[in-house]
Amino acid sequence: MEFILINENKIKVMLSASDLEDFEIEAKDLDYANTDTKRMFWDVLSRAKHSTGFDTDGQRVLVQLYPSRHGGCEMFVTKIGLLSSGNTCCEDENAKEPILSEKITVKAKGERARTAKKPLLAYGFEKLELLISVCRNLCALGYVGESSAYIGENERFYLFITEPEQKGYFQLDKYSFINEFGVFENRDSTKLYLSEHGRAICKKDAVARLSKL
Repeated sequence: MEFILINENKIKVMLSASDLEDFEIEAKDLDYANTDTKRMFWDVLSRAKHSTGFDTDGQRVLVQLYPSRHGGCEMFVTKIGLLSSGNTCCEDENAKEPILSEKITVKAKGERARTAKKPLLAYGFEKLELLISVCRNLCALGYVGESSAYIGENERFYLFITEPEQKGYFQLDKYSFINEFGVFENRDSTKLYLSEHGRAICKKDAVARLSKL
């Protein structure tokens, strides 16, 4: 993965086929309606912030993805709020057909979208103190979704939370701060591991309960 800071409002991210494989997604499947794509965005922008200082916290952003050779992709991220009206993304790439080209806007589609059970996100932590810090920060953000916490035989701690509410403009990296404390995990693999090698700390309301410790 390579980051190229174009200016304070725009960054280019080069993702190889191997990078996408690590995210368990293929270039042809990149679509913001896809949960795995959104998770990839969160992780990539968190890494970009730590690597280059490119900070999208609280920003509306425009994301454009273009397939590259050998199965990778190029991702351009532009902060919408800081652009002048005459600026556009990827002027030098306009000959390519983007997989995704839109403001990061997710709106609920009908009653089914409002009532559907939200997917879970999984994070791993080296220490209990780090998990507790994340729970306190989530409470401060007003988090009210499902949450559960576990400890594995590897003495690592795990937190499962639901994705943020998807209405209006969506802060793409709303949960990116968690990566300062822990690591984003593959949900299904983590569940399987914990079913055999873990035990529950809090099966329900883990964020609220652990934030009080």
